[in-house]
Amino acid sequence: MTVVPKPVTGSAPKALPKAAAGHVRLLEELPDGELFQACRKVGGLWKVGAEVMAGLLGTSRSTWFRWVEGPAPAWSPDQRTRALAILRIFEAVGDLHQLDADAHAWVHQPLDGQGFEGSTPLSIMCSGIEGLLQVKDYLNHLHAGWS
Repeated sequence: MTVVPKPVTGSAPKALPKAAAGHVRLLEELPDGELFQACRKVGGLWKVGAEVMAGLLGTSRSTWFRWVEGPAPAWSPDQRTRALAILRIFEAVGDLHQLDADAHAWVHQPLDGQGFEGSTPLSIMCSGIEGLLQVKDYLNHLHAGWS
């Protein structure tokens, strides 16, 4: 069965940091600490554990917990790219689904689209930065079809 996201315009993901009044804050402008906290919240909404989120961000489980307990991470460009891709995926799925529960479950549902062949978006994302970008590009393509 192919899962097709439902388009909805104007929905905003609840996990991303709020911008100051009158200022649209770009994800790329977020300091590493805020970016990490947003990724933590997304992981909770997607119901994935620390080990999976650490893998998505290209780090170890022990480093993940050090970031949770300690000062803001100082990420490599690769890790920052991964974090931004996670948040862009979260945003795009939120824009495509009417219900938050559907959006949060989407990463666990098998897809039949090109490049997925029954794999879940999460399993593709866990394959590395290329997988994260593949899922992000897939969602961008879906979104562009509705514009």
